Parts: sequence; C-alpha cells; structure tokens
Amino acid sequence: MPINTVYNGYHEAVHKIARVRDFAEGSDAVKDKGETYLPKLSGQSVDEYDNYKTRGYLIPAVSPTARAVKGSIMRRPPMFNPKGADYLLSDFDGSGVTVNEFVGDMITELLYAGGIGYLIEFADKPYAKSYTRENIINFSSDYIILSQEYTVQDPKDKYIQETLVEYLELTFDENGNYIQNLWREEGKKYVIVETTTPTNRGEALKEIPFVYSSVGKTGIKDTDPILLHLANVNHDQYLLSTDHRHGLHWTALPTMFLFGDLRDENGNKKQIKVGAGTANHIDDEAARVELLEFSGQGLGAIKSAVDDDISTMASIGAKMLTNESGGVKAAETARIDASSETATLSIIANSVDSAMSSILLFITNWLNISEIEFQVNRDFIDVKLDPQALTALLQTWQSGGISLNSFLYQLEKGELLPPKITAEDEADRIETTGVDFEEDTQLPV
Repeated sequence: MPINTVYNGYHEAVHKIARVRDFAEGSDAVKDKGETYLPKLSGQSVDEYDNYKTRGYLIPAVSPTARAVKGSIMRRPPMFNPKGADYLLSDFDGSGVTVNEFVGDMITELLYAGGIGYLIEFADKPYAKSYTRENIINFSSDYIILSQEYTVQDPKDKYIQETLVEYLELTFDENGNYIQNLWREEGKKYVIVETTTPTNRGEALKEIPFVYSSVGKTGIKDTDPILLHLANVNHDQYLLSTDHRHGLHWTALPTMFLFGDLRDENGNKKQIKVGAGTANHIDDEAARVELLEFSGQGLGAIKSAVDDDISTMASIGAKMLTNESGGVKAAETARIDASSETATLSIIANSVDSAMSSILLFITNWLNISEIEFQVNRDFIDVKLDPQALTALLQTWQSGGISLNSFLYQLEKGELLPPKITAEDEADRIETTGVDFEEDTQLPV
C-alpha cells in the first residue's frame, strides 16, 4: 500500500470535521460549497440555483458558541510553572505561540474536530508541533503517518511557487529506534527522500514522541467533533431559511390580473399604469382587476421550524456552559463540578490536562529537568442566571444581536464573572489569554 493510504473511517471523520469548520467559518464558506449543503431544486438552471442559494441565510451559531466555551475555560489562565523551561511561556510550538494560545487552540480543535495531535521535536530546544486531525492520516502501534505541505520553486519563474503534499512517517528502525521518514512523490510513486533519527542527548528514542488529544478517552477513529450536533442543526436552519426566503420571493407580493376588453378605439392594447399618481380609463364596463395574493400556511410552518432550530442551537450552547444537571442552585453548589463526567467544560478541561501532561513529560525528559506543573482553569462559571435566561442570552449573542461588551455585561450582572472583575476586565483577560471574540479563530488546513 502507498504511504498516503488512510485508516478505515478517515474520510467519514474528515467529512464531519469539514461540516463543523465550514459552519464555523460562516455563510460564505457554506454557500461556496454549493450543493454539498444546499441541493438544487428540481429543474433549476445554474442561474436560478445561484439566486436560490443567495437568498439563504445562515445564523452564525457555531463560531460564537465555540468562542464562548473557549472563553469560559480560558477566562483564567492555566496554572503553569515551567521550572527551567521558561521559553515555553512565549514559544510553546517553535513558531512563537504562547502557552495560553497553545491551550486555546487545543480547545478549539476539540470543539471543531474532536481531537488534535502534537509531535514533540527538538531543534535547539524541544517544542510541540501541532497536526490537525485531518493531517493524521494513518496510525498503528508501529507507525504514525502525517500529511504536511511544502513548496517547490518554479525553475523558470522565481515568482511562482507550487504547494505540494508530503508525508512524514514516524516509525522504528530494525533496532527499535525511533526514526522519521519523509516521503515525497517522484514520478508516479512515493519515495523516501530523507530519514532522520532523533536523539535525546545522544541516545536514540524508544517511543514515538507524539501525543493525541481527544474528547474524553476516545481515540482518533471514534471521536466526533463536540460541535457536530450544533453544526447539523445549523445546517437544517440554513436549508429551511433558504426555502422560506425563496418562497417569500415568489409569493410575498400580490400579482395583478386584468379581465375585459383593454383595447382602445383603434384596436390597440391600452397601457395600464399602476401606482399612486396614475389614472386609467377602460371603456369596457365589464372589465375588472383582481390581485392574486398568497394566503396559505406553508411559509408559516417553515418559519416556525426555523425558529425551533434557533432555539435548539441556543439550548445546545447553553448546556455546554452549565452543568447538565440543570436547575437553580445555591451559590456554593452551583459551580460546575470539575470531576463531573457529564459537564462539557469539565470533559474538555480533563482532555487538555491529560494532553499537556503527556507533552510536558516528553519535554522534561528531553531537557532532563524536574516535572513541569500545569493545570487548566476549572473555575468555569458561577451559575446565578437560570438556564432559560442563559439560553436566551447566548441565542442573542450567537445571532449577532448584542456585542461582546453587552454579552459580558449581562454575565457580570448575572454574577457569571469572577468577583471584582468587570466586563472591561473580562474583555482584557480574554485578549491576553488568546481568546478573540472579535474575529473568527484561524485554523490550520
């Protein structure tokens, strides 16, 4: 089998991840996929379909929900004591990503893809290089295959570069030592163009320094993106909204019908004018005009279904931000229990802590230093707003009806922010911990 052979279930997983990423990116990304998300109606021409697609409306629910979840976890920076590896504070991955940004990106990938992988590599110091779930194409106990891009210069034009795909094979040699084989396509087949044997202070490694972070205790094959269900409801809302607006386009305005002899004394058709400031004279006393106007219930039913989807999306997001046991609790007991296996925030926090523990273990072994302490924030939300109020608030935030400051102000009034922290303080905290509510999170491809 060639090096680019994928594991069973890879394409199904990538299909689900693409849906979440597209709906997180927003309307343009979804509409650019055309019939992937919006099938043509029977008999539609290309132009008719383009107009039909243009009329559709997508409520931006996935990205705001992801940012709200990420902001809840990252509202307080993780506890991190590098103990001799201070460089990790400002450069955790070798490209200038801070440890807080690194953790924030991990949370986003758990939400959008259900997992993300990290290869610990040593340049002058050890770093953790990330690989999206789509880039992890195959694996076993003896190997991991990662896809990555590289560029080739056009020999005839210095301004042209072609982007190609290569494959990094993490495996073992005949002596059980960890090696990296770099595969590239030459002619019509893939060949190894480089083999590297990473070492730790001169000693070959006996295990692959790769860590996979997933939701809960599931593996690469079995994990769905956390926000897949939300993206599915968002897809249904897009389909219904498109049909609703398409129906309004054809039925919202009444259509005029004229009956009678509308010719003048010379036998020519009379010109009929419509609107204020006009007058028409018809000699035929039996002539009449009628307006055909839509009065059925079909569009109302579609609009009701759209509203149901909007409510469902807000409910999904709200449940992620609260303990799923629900109910209004006393101040001390309403805090989300970090050990709860049913709270989404706790599951994400546990996944992050587990992955970071494994990553830092490789790094400390490589640097020959003592254990590095790390723990993600567990003080997520003090629940003072009742679930219905939080759902309504999140629905308004998802749909763009309020600004970030207004959203945070309501959380502050509902005592969902830490003591003595104002909305302005929280906005600053989000910015300094790498959580940006003003722009969509940029994800690797």
